[in-house]
Amino acid sequence: MNTAAETESASDVFIETLRRVDGEIESAIETLEILSDSETLKAIEEGLQDIKAGRVIRFEDFLKKHGYEV
Repeated sequence: MNTAAETESASDVFIETLRRVDGEIESAIETLEILSDSETLKAIEEGLQDIKAGRVIRFEDFLKKHGYEV
């Protein structure tokens, strides 16, 4: 027979598992939304090409360029 403490512990584990599954499902949905957006995929591909070609600047330089103090 399960004690109240064992039942509570099992419930806690089950709830935590459901929270993790919910997070994974949410992440999968976001990924599918990105993959189904051709404009976003094109922008990602262009960004990767820029990186490979060396068309990048340091983050600090980006901030300065856009008026932020570093």
